[in-house]
Amino acid sequence: MKNKRLIGLILALLCPLFMLGQDVIITGQVNKPNALVRLLTYDEMVTYEQTKVAETQSDKEGRFILRTEISEITPAQIAINLDRVDIILKPNGKYDIEIIIPEKGDGSYFEQQQPILKINTINDGGFYSQYIATQTLVDDFLYENFDNIYRGRKTSLLDTLDNRILRNIGTIENDYIKDFIKYRKASVMMTVNAKKTLTEYFDNQQVLYLQLAYMDVVAELFNSSDRNNDFLSRNPQLAEVVEMMNMRKAYYANPQNKSHILTALESIEKSSKYQKNKLVAKNIAKQIDELSFDSEAPAFSLNDKNRKTANLIDYQNDMVLLQFVDKYSPLNEHEFATLNDLQKRWNDTIQVVTIATKESFDDYVQMFEKQGFRWQLLNLGDNILLLEDYHVRTFPAYIIVKRKNRIGMAPAPSPDRFLDKQVRRISKYL
Repeated sequence: MKNKRLIGLILALLCPLFMLGQDVIITGQVNKPNALVRLLTYDEMVTYEQTKVAETQSDKEGRFILRTEISEITPAQIAINLDRVDIILKPNGKYDIEIIIPEKGDGSYFEQQQPILKINTINDGGFYSQYIATQTLVDDFLYENFDNIYRGRKTSLLDTLDNRILRNIGTIENDYIKDFIKYRKASVMMTVNAKKTLTEYFDNQQVLYLQLAYMDVVAELFNSSDRNNDFLSRNPQLAEVVEMMNMRKAYYANPQNKSHILTALESIEKSSKYQKNKLVAKNIAKQIDELSFDSEAPAFSLNDKNRKTANLIDYQNDMVLLQFVDKYSPLNEHEFATLNDLQKRWNDTIQVVTIATKESFDDYVQMFEKQGFRWQLLNLGDNILLLEDYHVRTFPAYIIVKRKNRIGMAPAPSPDRFLDKQVRRISKYL
């Protein structure tokens, strides 16, 4: 009996050590020399919020090395400047990769070709290759059998899926991959029998914060009109996640609930029994508040053509229209001409500030001089993360900032799409 107690005490002391982070090393090559390279891990898959865990710069040959520590299998992204590729990391994993960034063409962010991740070698016990192979096989299987499974309700076909995985991939030993398969099956089962899915897949089960397949089913199974309170009372940790999901949904359905919802989330962040739920509450609150009306506008410090620095705080007594622009095009001239007419009509109501990317700045300097535009033109330079801060994904982009550097509208419409109406509306609330 004493030996059992001693063993239990030793395991209890060692348990925190098992949870310590373990080294992850990513050696990479990218076709972008001297680029900002970041490793961003997902906090959890409820909000998809990320934490930057490593940062470096590719050398003149495009080579880079990223190092971090993780304590569990973690979905992540590698960002090259503003382009990103997905990767999933395992503790003690060693990765040798290549990233190809396609040349940017005309059009919006969403119309651009996506970066390509090529795996050269991975030393992680075979996890990554087995996970990607399993993911591809499961997705292909569900696509091929869509009619029979979803319309014909032939869930018995899922046994065939198990056989196909065993035949093509082999025995699955890793719990993360097992959970992926389990909750992809749950996504099928819930369309046939939601109550049975709750009992078999979620009752008294761990909350899998970093398993997207799990969180996707949770989001579908629970909503404000179908709460299943008996089940939630038996599973308080999951119940709190569901409550926060519904708070977020309530906010986007009616933003006037913002203050009430932020107060409720703050309460969960302070008093929850579950550490991960505190993080979820914090992240949802951050997303609700970020760039919302009257939230704090992201600060900047940028140079004009004479290398004179301008800061957002310089405009704290003014209302400001930020215009983000990229490649110069003759098509832009119409939009600028419209903005010029509006700027003259606005007079001192709002200050216009154009922020041009480093590559396009000189072209816009020439255009401003040629057209006689009088408002501020600033060079984004190497401050590319400002585009992330303002969620700029297509150009031109517009943001209205109220006095005291508070957000008025983000994004705002273009000059020929009711921008004047929004400027005048917001100016009334200053």
